[in-house]
Amino acid sequence: MIEISAIISTYNRAQYLDGLFASILQQTIDPACYEVVIVNNNCTDNTEQKCRQFMAENPGLRIVYCVEHQQGLSFGRNRGIRESSGRYVTFLDDDAVLTDDFFEQTIAFFKSHPQVSAIGGKILLKYLDRKPKWYNPYLASLLGYFNKGDREMPFSNDYFRGSNMSFHRSLFDKYEGFNTSLGRVGRQLYGNEEKELFYRLKEHGEEMWYVPSAVVLHLVPIERTYSEFIKRQALGTGKSQRQHAQVQGKTAILLSVVKELLKWGATLALALGYLLQAKARVAQMLILFRWWVSRGMLDC
Repeated sequence: MIEISAIISTYNRAQYLDGLFASILQQTIDPACYEVVIVNNNCTDNTEQKCRQFMAENPGLRIVYCVEHQQGLSFGRNRGIRESSGRYVTFLDDDAVLTDDFFEQTIAFFKSHPQVSAIGGKILLKYLDRKPKWYNPYLASLLGYFNKGDREMPFSNDYFRGSNMSFHRSLFDKYEGFNTSLGRVGRQLYGNEEKELFYRLKEHGEEMWYVPSAVVLHLVPIERTYSEFIKRQALGTGKSQRQHAQVQGKTAILLSVVKELLKWGATLALALGYLLQAKARVAQMLILFRWWVSRGMLDC
């Protein structure tokens, strides 16, 4: 029986797929226990060639390959769910690599905690060039970082991240998948689809845990550290927050504005602290990021 389905929804990142595929092949569990579901979301690079090569070189591995013509990460992930057959499903980013025991740790936790419906694990960074000078713990998530420590615990005030989230497959027989009005579309860096799904499941009483032993490494190419990318991501974050609030209603819209004002206060305080430490680049990026998010929320 297929224990776990690894779903990869990919768009024009063929240059990273070899690393991801290699990390899948290095998994410590029997290959008969997992399948790889690859969703080509209208790629225009050589993604199909890479995937066909991967399939040809591993005839003994169950690999499902399909093309999803509706553009958007949420559409791709939902297609992957429909194509999957494993007891559990895990979503893998096309610019990430797995630790060797990722599947093993994920399956073991679900089996030892049958009441848990979904889990999210630790996401560490793997720089392909260098750490940016503006790096600080408050903006580390822009690069994909997620680390709540080494203790297993239920999620409460936080939620799983897209680079490392796994579910009971049966969960999607009970509820709709990712909200297709949210999430990345092509090169547009929108988001919040994972957050929306988390809180929707939480409202239905589903139990979800943070599992630090299930570790993914997120790749950080040099271009992801430039201010141009951060600006695009911040604007997308702001627009996504507005979209998410609109889905929830007027009260959520007002609350999102209040939260943004509070974040501005915290940002200015942090920036002042870094300026006093002679870390002007860090202070500058903190303020720019907040400004871009606010602009995105206002859609200006």
